[in-house]
Amino acid sequence: MKRVLMSLFVVLFAAGVAMAEPADGSAKSLNVRTFQFKYKEADKAAAVIKPLVSAEGSMSIQPASNALVVTDRAENMKAIIAALADFDTAPHAIHMTVRLVAAGRSETPRQIDPALREVGSKLAMLRYNDLENLGEANVEGHEGEPGMIELVNGYRADFKFGEYDPSTDSVKLNDFRLSKVAKGELTPLYKAGLNLKVGQTVIFGATKTQGQRAIFLVFNAKR
Repeated sequence: MKRVLMSLFVVLFAAGVAMAEPADGSAKSLNVRTFQFKYKEADKAAAVIKPLVSAEGSMSIQPASNALVVTDRAENMKAIIAALADFDTAPHAIHMTVRLVAAGRSETPRQIDPALREVGSKLAMLRYNDLENLGEANVEGHEGEPGMIELVNGYRADFKFGEYDPSTDSVKLNDFRLSKVAKGELTPLYKAGLNLKVGQTVIFGATKTQGQRAIFLVFNAKR
C-alpha cells in the first residue's frame, strides 16, 4: 500500500512540475511600460510599433494623456522603446521651391530659360517644347504648419505641410490648392494631396489655359 501511495505521489509531483514550467517558455514574465508623447499622437505611435509587439503583448491607447501603455516581453520591449524614441521627435523643418510653368507645343518654340532645362527635358517626353516661367517662390515651415505662396501673374497656392517619412525620404503636402486671383476673388484651379521626394524635382500637371497651353507645378523639397 505504501509503495502504491509513493508511486502516485511521484506521478502527481512530476505532473505539477510540467504544469508550472511549460516547455514552450510561454510563462516568461511580461513588462509594462507607459509612453507619453510630446510631439506625435499616441494612435500613430501604436501603428508604428504594431509589427514589433509579440503575440503575448498588448497595447492600450490613452487619448486623454496622449500616452500608450505597452505590455510585452523584455526582449521585445527594447526594440519598442528604440522605435518610439525615433518616432517622437520634434517636427521636421521643410524647405520647398515651387515654380509655375506654362507649356505648349510650337513649331517655333522660344529659347528655354536655363532655370527650366531640367523641367524641359521631362516635359519633352509629353511633346511640350515651348516653356514659360510664370513665377516661383521659396517657402519653409514645419510638419503640421499651414503654408501659402503668392506667385506673379495672380496665382496663389495654399497647403499644409504633412509629415516627413524617413523610410521613403519624402514629405506630404496636404490640401494643396492652386487658385487664380482676379479682382480680389479666388478661382480654384487645382486641388490635391501631394507626396514629394526630398531633393528631387517633381512635376504635377495642374490645369489648361487658353490656347491649349498647360500649366505645371514644379516642386523641389529639401530638409
